[in-house]
Amino acid sequence: MMLAEEDARLRARAAEWSGVDGALDARQLEKICRDEGLDFATALLHEHLLRQGENAEFLRRAQTAGTSAKLEADMIGVVPGAFHREHRHTGADGARILRIAREMGCAAEVIPTGSFGTFEENARAIREWLEAHRGRRVALLSLSKGGADLKYALRQPGAEETFASVTTWIGLSGMVQGTPLVGWLRQRWLRWWSVRLLLWWRGHPGRALCELSHGSNELADWPALPPHLRVVHVYGFPLERHLAHAWAPKGYARVAPLGPNDGGGILLADLLSLPGIVCPIWGADHYLAPAWDVSPLLRGIVSSAIAGGAPRQASQSAATPSTAPRTRSST
Repeated sequence: MMLAEEDARLRARAAEWSGVDGALDARQLEKICRDEGLDFATALLHEHLLRQGENAEFLRRAQTAGTSAKLEADMIGVVPGAFHREHRHTGADGARILRIAREMGCAAEVIPTGSFGTFEENARAIREWLEAHRGRRVALLSLSKGGADLKYALRQPGAEETFASVTTWIGLSGMVQGTPLVGWLRQRWLRWWSVRLLLWWRGHPGRALCELSHGSNELADWPALPPHLRVVHVYGFPLERHLAHAWAPKGYARVAPLGPNDGGGILLADLLSLPGIVCPIWGADHYLAPAWDVSPLLRGIVSSAIAGGAPRQASQSAATPSTAPRTRSST
């Protein structure tokens, strides 16, 4: 993707900005957002993440990767997103990932989690699927809420044995810290109870919505991840003008008072404390289907991660300061 001129100027200014002393944190980012504006804060966080040597190196690999790399997995298990049966147009059903897997010559299946199940229910489905595929090297790819379901599964007793054959976890727009949209709804009681009623009508547990509260007890802390597990988190970094999915503008506006976000409920400051690699995609929103063709990059990300292009450093934060030179990608 070629950057628009105004995007290139914004990112260049963010890359050269010297207003942060030491490591960027959520509190500093909040102040920068107030002082410099939401667009600049979004660009600054994007460039900060790409200054981390391992993040930048992984993105470079992904941009040039082919589909013939030797994979360190026999199959891909897709953990689908919320309402993956009702709203396939969001990409939550994993169909795009199944196509990528076919292009790579890798077997793939969608793990049969509930369409909007509780963490406990969906974690059980993930564990049962892994047990059924015991003995095969597996890469897991989670979508949106599926990332929270998978994180919860990793917190359960016996997880080290359950995930012993899982080589890689790739999270696309993972809601692994929950979403402020739940809090936004709670402050509007009529909307809150309308949504709860709709969930009940469609047979979905209301508890699943409460569990997704930002920083909830279920998601506040990270489990001790297996040392052999590669973790790659992929997130869109949109400005308002980049929002492509029909649902993104409302989500973006509702979370914007809290800072940079992806238009689907992810507060991007949360990326500063994620374990593993963070791969930011400039100009894409939560649904990772921008106006430009993102498919080659997504194929490269999946291929590079499963082929070993991401280091095994699951316990280290992706935003750990690095002495690597500043690097800007055209993505």
